[in-house]
Amino acid sequence: MSFTSFSQQEEVQDTSETDRLIVKFAETRITDLSGDDLEQIFYGDVKLYKDSLFMFCDTAKIIGNDLWAKGNVIFIQNDTIRTFADSLYFHGDSSLAYLYHDVILENGSKKLYSDILIYDTKTKVASYQDTAIMVQEKSSLQSVRGYYDVDNDQAFFYDDVYIEGENMKMRADSMSFLTDEQRAIFMGPTRIQQTDRDIYCESGFYDMDDEIALFEKNAQFEETDVEANAQSIRYTRSTGDIRLEGDAYYRNKEDIGTGDLITYNEKSETAELVGNATFENTKSKVVGQRIDYDKKTEAFKVKGQSVISDPPYIISAESVDYDKASNTAYADGNVEWQDTSAGITIVCDHLNYQESTGYVKATNDSGRPLMQNISEGDTLYLSAEVLTSFSEYVTDTLGITDTINYLVADDNVQIMRPSLQAVCDSLVYQDRDSLFLLLDDPVVWSDSSQITGDTIEIYLVNDNMDKMEVYPKAFMVNSPDLIYYNQISGKRITTSFEEGKLTTMDVVGNARSLYYMLDDFKAYIGVNSTECSSIRFTFLDNNIKNIKFFTSPRSQILPMRGTNHEDIKLDGFNWRFTERPMTLADLKSNLTKELELEE
Repeated sequence: MSFTSFSQQEEVQDTSETDRLIVKFAETRITDLSGDDLEQIFYGDVKLYKDSLFMFCDTAKIIGNDLWAKGNVIFIQNDTIRTFADSLYFHGDSSLAYLYHDVILENGSKKLYSDILIYDTKTKVASYQDTAIMVQEKSSLQSVRGYYDVDNDQAFFYDDVYIEGENMKMRADSMSFLTDEQRAIFMGPTRIQQTDRDIYCESGFYDMDDEIALFEKNAQFEETDVEANAQSIRYTRSTGDIRLEGDAYYRNKEDIGTGDLITYNEKSETAELVGNATFENTKSKVVGQRIDYDKKTEAFKVKGQSVISDPPYIISAESVDYDKASNTAYADGNVEWQDTSAGITIVCDHLNYQESTGYVKATNDSGRPLMQNISEGDTLYLSAEVLTSFSEYVTDTLGITDTINYLVADDNVQIMRPSLQAVCDSLVYQDRDSLFLLLDDPVVWSDSSQITGDTIEIYLVNDNMDKMEVYPKAFMVNSPDLIYYNQISGKRITTSFEEGKLTTMDVVGNARSLYYMLDDFKAYIGVNSTECSSIRFTFLDNNIKNIKFFTSPRSQILPMRGTNHEDIKLDGFNWRFTERPMTLADLKSNLTKELELEE
């Protein structure tokens, strides 16, 4: 065995071979020449380098191009990468450094702590297999396995990954981390916990500097009284924006929203739900292609064919704008408004609805709004240029408040139900008395009868006609064959019904009647023309059973032949059968029919 020893000197070697380890300084060197390979041992403040690598330690051993270092090991590359350890093995040919015990790798403000670290000086990639912690200004990251690509400022963490930042904690199965951007990229199941929220996903990223995040694959978001999930959730803390895309679901303490896309701003508390959107709370439900919702004002706008359910009211339309402050909804395009408790449906182009007062106003761009009321299997249809309904609250002397609901129809009003049809220029209905008030040239048809007057009042009981008042200029025409017309006129006509069947008719004031008499074979035998103060008709099965004339009646019987039936018609006769709405199509076409008649 042969040894050579030097003390307190700087070692000078051939530096032309830059891929070899060079000892710059050591207090003591021992050279062992006994083996097959030259072995050098250095003690005391050892300084070495290889290319751009600089190493410092207390003790070093070099065999060929391999280095073993112990004690206060410092490993520096390009003045920016510093590694500290208790011991080091450096394989010069592969440029791999193995650092052991209390290892710290520093790169600027970033520090990686581990007990065992493998560092590739060529690729500048550090890896570990038994737990490491990376610490930066705003965060610390820990995992069982991983590697750190220094040049690309990217780290990969595997197995029980844990990150802690200023406002969050994160656990994951595996993760990539861009150290300069402070961005964590999720590569498996990940859970993020913040002061007031809990997030889960299986893919995406989290930018800890800007606090911007994208959560994908089974993304779930929870905070106090809030729950959300979607195929992807994007979150920006600075603006408070949350974007849920793909099978999006959002729930807070009072509201639930779903859609293809949901965006919500925590600061303004506004939300947009797009594509197959629904929004509901304990009171109402909204369905549409797009819903804009303001939680502070509880106002929303709905676009695309939409449905708003606010029992007993339901509105469907192409767009709806609802203002909570005024409790007013504005619906446009293919509007259908329903009051399910009353069995009422209104179809129109535009509708204004005020919840607190029950106010509804329906209009059309062309044609007329249509109202449908179904009761006990009987359907009433009503159309007009404008349909309006509202409620009035009346308090009696005992302090009891009653609600009276009104329906007002204006301009070109038409009514159709199986037992009755009518037209007028305006109509008012109020439910306390079940009263229809027809104004401005009204006409009512029932079976083969036509009734006209300046004003017609129709009273219902259990949705059946109970009484009709016609005044003034009351006129009734009846014709079984549309050839001869029975006629009655007076200042006022009052009719009474039982179970929908006519029982009595009273004609008061300048009463006149023109009645075509029939024999037992239903053949005409003459015409009874009568004038008196008043007349009472009694009916059985809608046929006249008895007639009484009061106060000096004057009657004459006219033969069928030789009588000019046009000349004997009563003043005010006007058979308006062509205006009678008989089908649902008539309610929409009568306006055209009237214009044709005027021409």
